Amino acid sequence: MLRRLSFLLSLGLAAVVAGGHASAQEWGDLEGTFVFKGTPPTPKRIAVEKDPEFCGKHNLVEETVVVNKENGGLANVVVYLLDATKPKIHPDYAKDAKAEIVVDNVNCRFEPHVAGIRTGQTLVLGNKDPIGHNTKADFFTNNAFNDLIPAGGSIKKIFPQAEGQPSPLSCSIHPCMNGYLLIREDPYFAVSDKDGKFAIKNLPAGEHTFVVWSNKFISSVTIDGKATTWMRGRVKLNIKPGSNSLGKKIEVAVQ
Repeated sequence: MLRRLSFLLSLGLAAVVAGGHASAQEWGDLEGTFVFKGTPPTPKRIAVEKDPEFCGKHNLVEETVVVNKENGGLANVVVYLLDATKPKIHPDYAKDAKAEIVVDNVNCRFEPHVAGIRTGQTLVLGNKDPIGHNTKADFFTNNAFNDLIPAGGSIKKIFPQAEGQPSPLSCSIHPCMNGYLLIREDPYFAVSDKDGKFAIKNLPAGEHTFVVWSNKFISSVTIDGKATTWMRGRVKLNIKPGSNSLGKKIEVAVQ
């Protein structure tokens, strides 16, 4: 009996050594809602100089601040992990590690206006318009490019290195077009939607540093009625297993 018990205990210990480290890792989700603080600005109309017969009919406006008039939700705010060490990656992210991320030139604008991609994934820059575009991208660590995309065409790019912040996209043919691309090594980033909502799934539990980025400077922050300060847009959070909230109502003033 004692010999059998010892054998079973040894099997259990082996299982812990072989797989216990992974199973012991707990994961948490982070979500929140960004709201524009104050009176939303009226989007400024863009003067179209090139291909006005096509681009001019789309009533283009600046997208530096995009606010939902119905609920004040602030779109295109980027939240991403910025730990000093590489985070553990949840197994679910293996499914799209080689996925294609699409950014289209459509109606003389970039859609989406702000996008995120991981190293190893493929960026597909498409052109759904009946006119030619070129997409110009400038980076700190990856090679810049400026490629022509004919009507109905597309190009593909893979980035070997992460970038410290979202990088600008533009069209040299149509200077009114602009957008941003975030390139990260890990999958822990999100862009707020039209209602200001964002969610990052399956973060490793523990203390992490996040960056909150907008293409306009965030001058003040109020989270669920309490004023706070994010130095250089950075915020430290202790991610617990399960659901975590940066704030149900994150009011930000931008300038």
